[in-house]
Amino acid sequence: MLILIGIASVAFGLLVFWAEPIWLVGLFEWLTPNILYRVRTNRPLVALSFDDGPHPVFTPQVLALLESHDAKATFFLIADRVLRHPDLLARIKSAGHEVANHYFQNGSSLGHSDEEFLRNLEKTENAIGLTGTAKLFRPPGGIARPRQLRLAKARAYTCVLGTAYPHDPMHPPVWYMSWLIRKNLTPGTIVILHDGISDATRSIETLSQVLVEGRRRGLTFVSIGELMSSSVNGGSTVP
Repeated sequence: MLILIGIASVAFGLLVFWAEPIWLVGLFEWLTPNILYRVRTNRPLVALSFDDGPHPVFTPQVLALLESHDAKATFFLIADRVLRHPDLLARIKSAGHEVANHYFQNGSSLGHSDEEFLRNLEKTENAIGLTGTAKLFRPPGGIARPRQLRLAKARAYTCVLGTAYPHDPMHPPVWYMSWLIRKNLTPGTIVILHDGISDATRSIETLSQVLVEGRRRGLTFVSIGELMSSSVNGGSTVP
């Protein structure tokens, strides 16, 4: 009996992981109120976001695709990659996209001390030119300690995850990624894709399908910052 319960629990966990039912977002919002997953808005807006870039091959492809659909996005950038490709940072900004903090290196921050965490956060700020009091942070791997989230918040960061994440670093098939995003594609959704992984070909193909589907539904793709500014309750998450 215990074995059957264990198998059922694993199967349920895998189903939730891969299907990302929308009710799960409400649970996460309740458990982690300091993280933005989606935005309550009465406008037909969806936010696109891209992680782990810039990448010399895939970021230009993403930019070209966004331009062809008159779409805007938020790029969560890794500072040491920005320092290697400053031209791509300039291209992202000149195209009118939003840039945000995805830490200094592509690796977990969980083992970092408070001082090391803040130092990497600040070095990334400087590398990508973040200023002002409205800054976005997405922890590497989407995971950070509660203390780190509080430290980021004290530096005027909003920690952002999303409501439609098709696990593209694991290279699932395009049909699955497109299905998962499309089923959660409603006003206020934040989509997570990656332009900085080793092979973002499937992510870009998925993006193309999602952009077409969004236009069919009358949705406009914007940056997270613009989506937040459309919030009916000051940029807070959907309860």
